[in-house]
Amino acid sequence: MATIRQLVERADVGDDIRERTIEVGEPYEPCDLLIADPGRSNGGGLEFDQVWGAGLEVNPVGIFADVQPPTTLLNVTVIGLRDASAAAAAARTARIARCPSKDFRLNIGMATARWGARTMTIGSTSARLTTATVSRVNPESAEGMPFLPGNARLIFAHGSLLISVEALTFWPPKLSTATDVTATAQEKATSLATAIVKTVPTPG
Repeated sequence: MATIRQLVERADVGDDIRERTIEVGEPYEPCDLLIADPGRSNGGGLEFDQVWGAGLEVNPVGIFADVQPPTTLLNVTVIGLRDASAAAAAARTARIARCPSKDFRLNIGMATARWGARTMTIGSTSARLTTATVSRVNPESAEGMPFLPGNARLIFAHGSLLISVEALTFWPPKLSTATDVTATAQEKATSLATAIVKTVPTPG
């Protein structure tokens, strides 16, 4: 985790970096995103024999209303499994997980968003990409909405590790479209994930 923290610091997203331990048995649902209410994705979650788990949060906020755009929140989780084959199996299950087809209300209110999910390549590694893009701003919130959020999360195996890198970007609504904001979040998540794959030694 020390190497991953160094990479997070180099990402230059923010100086408020907090570490946390991920307890055995914590829910792990590929479609869950920071901008969606927990359990909104209605998936079955991944089940695996976790050996250890740790996470890093960058620019964490108590409530999203306190966010001052432009800013990006990062959430990195690393789950250590018994071996590389177990991590690869968990990553495969994540890649085929299906998100709801219906738009969902953001947990900050003010708008609804649509899910997106596909497989992409990080280096030579196949990763699951889940996104949320604002599809409709509530008419009563349109004038006072201080930002547009865009959310992107990558899940992939790296040796015996199952890694999730999630970026949630907030951008002034007059400067970008909703699609642009999600693309920015995806770029930040992809950049960090690529650095992890290239830099962190592959554990057995």
